[in-house]
Amino acid sequence: MGKVWLPFLCVLFPQMALAIINHGKLVLAPLYISAAGLSPETVGIIGGLSGLGSVWFFSANSVILPSFGPVRALIFGCFLAPFGAMLLFFHQPWLIFTAAVIMGFGYAITAPAGSQILAAHTPKRLWGTLFSIRMAGVPVGGALAGLAGGSIASLYGWEIALLVIALPAVATGLFLAIVKGKISDSNDRVKFRFFNLFNPLNLLSPFKVLKKVPGLPLITFVSIGYASIQGGVFTFLTTYLMTELKMPLVLVGGLYATMQVASFAGRISVGVLADRFFSPRSVLIILGLMGPFGIYILTILNNNFSPFFLFPAMALIGVSIASWNGLFMTEVTNVAQNHDVSEATSASTFFTFITYMLAPLVFGFIALSYGYKYAFYSVGACGLASVVALLIKAFKERTK
Repeated sequence: MGKVWLPFLCVLFPQMALAIINHGKLVLAPLYISAAGLSPETVGIIGGLSGLGSVWFFSANSVILPSFGPVRALIFGCFLAPFGAMLLFFHQPWLIFTAAVIMGFGYAITAPAGSQILAAHTPKRLWGTLFSIRMAGVPVGGALAGLAGGSIASLYGWEIALLVIALPAVATGLFLAIVKGKISDSNDRVKFRFFNLFNPLNLLSPFKVLKKVPGLPLITFVSIGYASIQGGVFTFLTTYLMTELKMPLVLVGGLYATMQVASFAGRISVGVLADRFFSPRSVLIILGLMGPFGIYILTILNNNFSPFFLFPAMALIGVSIASWNGLFMTEVTNVAQNHDVSEATSASTFFTFITYMLAPLVFGFIALSYGYKYAFYSVGACGLASVVALLIKAFKERTK
């Protein structure tokens, strides 16, 4: 295990540090967009541009990872995202939008680079656990961004809060620079060509990889369904509880925090279950069945329910809809272990992040046109379609 922990920390620390920046830019958004004279609705544009930056990286992964290697790519991301954050200080709208793309690009590096390191340096019997703990760093980073960003901004201003939020990524970059020689990386390097990042043909790369790696289209389809539920619920939960169910802000905040904490605990727990008792794919099937059930719970809530029901219900929803991410990464690595893991991870996550971008837009349109229940049912149906695909595949494999 001594040889496992250093590579694992080299993956976990940047995942958490860059998640702090990724969530922190949204926590502080009302303050810096106001300072730039922009309307509050601009936060939606910032979130979309950040997702665009991530999708851009996933399509251009073949330009970054083969040139830098996974550890140096993570170092690059740990300095690139804080650089993007610093652009917010200038109070210029075009720089704010540029910063969102840069921060999204830097954050996305954690997915393929982290998977490549874990696949090369950790035993397969621990993949479910380690990949899930790594992805648990995302809600931890979000919680830290919310706590630190909100409290520091209220006391000292958003500029100081932004510096504090950026600091962990810089510290992580320095840590990785110190230990990078201890993480073996024998892959041949290709020359980095900056302008290749802007080659529109990069957008074809994820489609080519999906065609090349057997089993990858299925697990990608599964992630699209699961991400539809997570993206829709995470984006609209507080609005739904406050405007539709007329719950007070204090209660809504507590319920949202409960969901995030439960997703953190759930990601670790399902990883251990997958390694010790089941398999990543079988646990993904269980979570796929739980997701629509969590959606159903949301549709029957009302403001007359006791907190003794609401908080456990929200914890169950958090586990149901947001614990699958680490197992998804594990399955991508499993099907791609005879290919390029980072390339396969980028290709699959490319479609996952597009779903995160589009699901809230579709959800909002349906909610506006037909009501929240139909919007919830729609994303629930996407998740159900994914688990049905997994079940059909499992049945075919068993009957061979």
